[in-house]
Amino acid sequence: MEVVPGVAVDGAFIELNDGDALPLVAPPQGGHVSFVAVRARNVDACSVRLTARLRSQTTGLVAGQDARDITLVEQPDGWAMPNVADVSRVANVPLCPDYYDESIVDVPHTLEVMLEDARGASAAGKVQRTVVPRCQQTNGAEAAGCRCECTAGYTLGRCANVVDAAGGG
Repeated sequence: MEVVPGVAVDGAFIELNDGDALPLVAPPQGGHVSFVAVRARNVDACSVRLTARLRSQTTGLVAGQDARDITLVEQPDGWAMPNVADVSRVANVPLCPDYYDESIVDVPHTLEVMLEDARGASAAGKVQRTVVPRCQQTNGAEAAGCRCECTAGYTLGRCANVVDAAGGG
């Protein structure tokens, strides 16, 4: 199985290469996540388990992980991928608030993406990329809130003044 990791951005699949930014997005449930997607070949697209995990390069600890059963759609080029316009069809890796000692934002981490189809682990695909989680919001208050939540040692209420100072109300 061939697996290419990517992210879902505005309904499009963006391939991730070593050194790329991993967008930190504010989902409806709060906090910040990364919507990790995948393209695959030689896969049974009907039912797959997508697992995405972000791991610290310093400690090896898992900073965030999500696994879900999804369906891939065969593409004319021979690859299959989920409907990336629907964020429930991609991994929603929860990364912030960051309660840990190491910051998520602007720090290189290892992204591990695994795909397993009905054939089981013997036919599974796995790929890793070095990525840098980044706040990419253009609104000043949203960007400040992201940076605050995704900096190590988060405590409840810490970001209220940061957002107010950035004009977020």
